Amino acid sequence: MQELTFEIESNEEIWELFDKDLNSIFIHKFVPNEVIEWWKTDIKTQNGTEFKNISVRQMEMDVQTDLSGLKKILELNTRQLRIYQFEKPISDTLEIERLPEKNRNMILKQNGLKHFFFVDFEFITIGSFESEFINGIELNPKFETRIAERKRLIAE
Repeated sequence: MQELTFEIESNEEIWELFDKDLNSIFIHKFVPNEVIEWWKTDIKTQNGTEFKNISVRQMEMDVQTDLSGLKKILELNTRQLRIYQFEKPISDTLEIERLPEKNRNMILKQNGLKHFFFVDFEFITIGSFESEFINGIELNPKFETRIAERKRLIAE
């Protein structure tokens, strides 16, 4: 797996980085509201139980969506995201935090993972099993200078 890390200036730039041919998106431990405060929402459970206008805080969830859903999530300007781009939806039994660290990447690859994007405030780390995907980002005129600068700083 190849990885690169560089500074990102906006969530619009993050959107540009995704492979638009892969429509299965998994966001691990998504937090829809970054501020620790109570907020009102409706929740419907799988068995049909509905909670209307309840107060929640620190809600965290795994999300499976498509590129359209991802675009809406990016518009929230969340500052920390763990986004995985798969070639197919992940199975119900796949839980990333339960995978052994030494085999994690191989297991995720076997389940169809192509790329991951870890957004951490102003930095993004992108990983891919496809070197041509990473090379394409490195050669993109918008990101090329930032990537080179980050590599130079790490090398010093």
